[in-house]
Amino acid sequence: MMKSQLTEGKFLVYSTMAIVLLLGIHLFQEQINTFYNPNNYVGFHTLLESFSISTSSAIMLYGLKNYGKSGSSQMLLLSFTFLVVGTLDMLHTLTFKGMPFFLTESSVAKATWFWVSARAIQAVLILAILVLPNWKLKKDYRFPMYLLAFLMIGAIGTVVFTFEKSLPLLVIEGKGTTLLKNGIEYFVCFVQFLALIFTLYKYHMERSETKLAIALALFFLLLTSLIFTIYRSVFDLDNFTGHIFKAIGFYYILKGFYFKKGEFERAEMEHQKLINDLPGFIFKAAKKGNQFVFTYGAGELLQQLHIEKDELIGRPLKEVFAANPTIIHEYCQLALNLQDKTVFEMEHLDKTLLISIKPVFEEFEQEVVIGSVIEMTGFYQEPAMKGRNKKRSKFAVM
Repeated sequence: MMKSQLTEGKFLVYSTMAIVLLLGIHLFQEQINTFYNPNNYVGFHTLLESFSISTSSAIMLYGLKNYGKSGSSQMLLLSFTFLVVGTLDMLHTLTFKGMPFFLTESSVAKATWFWVSARAIQAVLILAILVLPNWKLKKDYRFPMYLLAFLMIGAIGTVVFTFEKSLPLLVIEGKGTTLLKNGIEYFVCFVQFLALIFTLYKYHMERSETKLAIALALFFLLLTSLIFTIYRSVFDLDNFTGHIFKAIGFYYILKGFYFKKGEFERAEMEHQKLINDLPGFIFKAAKKGNQFVFTYGAGELLQQLHIEKDELIGRPLKEVFAANPTIIHEYCQLALNLQDKTVFEMEHLDKTLLISIKPVFEEFEQEVVIGSVIEMTGFYQEPAMKGRNKKRSKFAVM
């Protein structure tokens, strides 16, 4: 697990250093240009963009894996966002002026249109990820979302490659960016500024290092968009600086989600310890064929029932509760049929067990039950229960 070391002090220092660096480059641009060689820029541009594309891939895969376990709408949108952004950045890199022939001749116009498309989509969707509620999705939406992503990429690519010469100019080489290009970049800045303010507010409320890292990423990406309104050539020092700031911003997005991963892991460890120390036993089982099979189980009662947790997964419930194999199966099926909770008692290994079973529907499994087992041995002989004349019910449907 990556150890987080980002603090509020470091956030302020890094932000200040970025602004000072930007001002320094402008103040001493003439001196820097004496040893800055634009002929090397295509190679450096490819390296910087390759880092951003690799980072997008890592974030996309992180979101995909997390969504597979959690069904989180936030993780699905995160994965979708960086699939689109990473692919558009790749097209931007491949069509950059000076790169080898890719479908058509490389040009400033194509590369710039791919750039502004990626930045606009990135800004809007990151704001959506931060602001929208994190729903737990009941169905697997990966295929339609990824289909939509490739359709979006295909549509943008088709328009840019086919109508390059008909599209409005965004950059006039040697003169600088056009009013349209600046307007798009200022829109991106505005959206990123909103995302930054929201993220800092969430950090103030939660004190989460995830939020602090993402806020720092948004700060660098905001500066990136501002830089890309002032360059005069796609090979000049400002353009180079902008790509460096963008790479740093992507790094902190990735780092932010690794902070989040660390927080999830710590919470998961605490949660697992709590479950393992439960005086009872909880389980989850999926129907496979004509039997219910354990997919999860934990609790202190497992040891008393002589059940090894590591050997539980994949075993049929009938096999584990061999003393009453028919009863456990029937009540699991009853819970599914009634779409309601069933509660019953069962004798097993000289113990009286109170078992509760409830149906649950998940995105990848259609027939699943979850259950809890509590030992009730001797419960009705306890002083508090004596003299109540309570009739013991062998089972109930609730």
